[in-house]
Amino acid sequence: MEPVPTDFWGVVVPSWLGAVASIAASTVAVIAFLNSLSAKGGVTEIGDALNREPSVRRGAIGGLAIGGAATGTDPPEPWAVERDRRVGIFRNTSGRSAVVSGIDVVGGVHAALDAQLPLEVPPTASFEVRLRRDLGGPAVRGVTLRWTDGDGRQASRIYYL
Repeated sequence: MEPVPTDFWGVVVPSWLGAVASIAASTVAVIAFLNSLSAKGGVTEIGDALNREPSVRRGAIGGLAIGGAATGTDPPEPWAVERDRRVGIFRNTSGRSAVVSGIDVVGGVHAALDAQLPLEVPPTASFEVRLRRDLGGPAVRGVTLRWTDGDGRQASRIYYL
């Protein structure tokens, strides 16, 4: 049997170019995946830092307002947040009972509670919020918690999970 003549420029070169291009694309995909993992860790660190930042303060009308730096007369941060994969654990650290009246999440994220709202949370008690993110959803999962403190004042704050 005779060898079949091969068109070097019409068959061999395009085949080699396709092979080299697929190896390069795979390499770029692996590098992008590793960068996304490190970026996710950075987003987690930023969310933890924002959750520790005291942000609940007394407003001009006598209620609680969100934002700005805390001063010595502002109340302590009322909630401690812990993250366990897809579960956010909110612990009441205010020293007073609080009634959680609502939980809102950013688009692309779904939250579920085991209990029904309104939920009374005594001091040092906690409750869990289960989170599920849609494919292609936001990198930062923000949960807005609305509550009424022991004095009857309403407040809310965004926590990042």
